[in-house]
Amino acid sequence: MMRVGFLLTATLAANLGTNAMAAHQLGMNVMSISFSFGDGLQVAAVTLIGQSLGAGEPQKARRFGTLCQGIGLCFSLVLAAVYLLLGRWIYELFFPADPEIVEIGVGIMRYMVLIVLCQISQVIFTGSLRGAGDVRFTTVASTISVTLIRPSVSYILAYPLGLGISGIWLGVLADQLTRLTFSGLRFRSGKWLTKKI
Repeated sequence: MMRVGFLLTATLAANLGTNAMAAHQLGMNVMSISFSFGDGLQVAAVTLIGQSLGAGEPQKARRFGTLCQGIGLCFSLVLAAVYLLLGRWIYELFFPADPEIVEIGVGIMRYMVLIVLCQISQVIFTGSLRGAGDVRFTTVASTISVTLIRPSVSYILAYPLGLGISGIWLGVLADQLTRLTFSGLRFRSGKWLTKKI
């Protein structure tokens, strides 16, 4: 279902034209790099939290989740600074002869500054919940956010409201913020600490 949401969003971007799609695709590739940082910490959170809960130490599990979040925040702040300061350079590296794509890309990188702050945290929160066996919640939350919210917000902002590629990336931001809210609230509620592993 998540892949459906990704495909719908990519289709919306493609319909905006070649330059918009080229800038969008490079932005998605850059976003996948930042996802790798969160994904690595997610694996650590899944392992450490699952092991702690399996050993009957829920407070240790919570500490591990918080520690992974702290490390993730450091990564996301560094990446946000890179995207803010070097966004133009990144696009000029790939599209030196296409100033229009570069300008579109600079706008995308501004959204990426906010997206990376949400993305890494939500990925780690989701991993923490998965490590605790709270997979039904994470599945439903991700499906709602990626399959429904991302393409819907992207479409409304890009087409009826006329924001173009900015609307697409605001849709991506809405998705990341929604997943961060769902997973962050669930993590803080502590309900995941009572799951049986």
